[in-house]
Amino acid sequence: MMASVDSVWCPTPGAFRRDYLERERPAILAGAIDAWPARRWSLDALEARFGEHLVTPVKLREGHFHIDLDEGVCTEPMLLRDYLARIRAPGAPAWYLRLPLDGPFAALRSEIAEPPYCRGRIAMKTNLWVGARGTASDIHYDMTHNFVAQIEGRRRVTLFAPDDAPNLYPYPRRTLNWHHARVRLEQADLHAYPRFADARPIELELAAGEMLWVPRGWWHRFEALEPSIAVNFFWATPRHVPALAAARVLWTLGQVRT
Repeated sequence: MMASVDSVWCPTPGAFRRDYLERERPAILAGAIDAWPARRWSLDALEARFGEHLVTPVKLREGHFHIDLDEGVCTEPMLLRDYLARIRAPGAPAWYLRLPLDGPFAALRSEIAEPPYCRGRIAMKTNLWVGARGTASDIHYDMTHNFVAQIEGRRRVTLFAPDDAPNLYPYPRRTLNWHHARVRLEQADLHAYPRFADARPIELELAAGEMLWVPRGWWHRFEALEPSIAVNFFWATPRHVPALAAARVLWTLGQVRT
């Protein structure tokens, strides 16, 4: 069992495949985004460029990204400048922006670079994430592999290996939310979830300029220690397609917004 996560400087694609992709081991890739023009992004810069555009931030529950079992994620439309004003305000954050880099925001794609480790892969999705200090996610895993590039701010990341799933009490599959844990890291109820005491978390801090590789199936939770801007890349390999397609069908039939 891993006790920590490797931090490596820009491995070659071959070394990444051998040491991390094929072994499905998380890693921090330092220096991977140093050449990105996006390293100059800030809340003020995004507001100056796109403040009058409409966005649909996710509504949080007590500062946490939460997926409702019946409705999926709940959003609230507003102008980007209004969203940024709200997350600058003191208090627990009430919204978190997940923004696909398309439409009016497609111009930002020229300021990032698709990591060479997933170039040309299938099911590729690229998102911009902007959140206030204190924004956090539930413990969950993704149906695809994930690279998370931290542009601004620091985030605390807690990882759990796939074999820790029984200790995290996933929701039943009939809820269409099986990839989220019922137990809450920040207020774990060991009376209700006693096996969580046996879980083996790996904690790390993701700094601006670093990129984290999270393999499919690894449980994780992100918490912003400062106002945060990040870009992530979801992607899959051919052997993941059947499971990914099945999940999408279930979510579509259940009319769950993801």
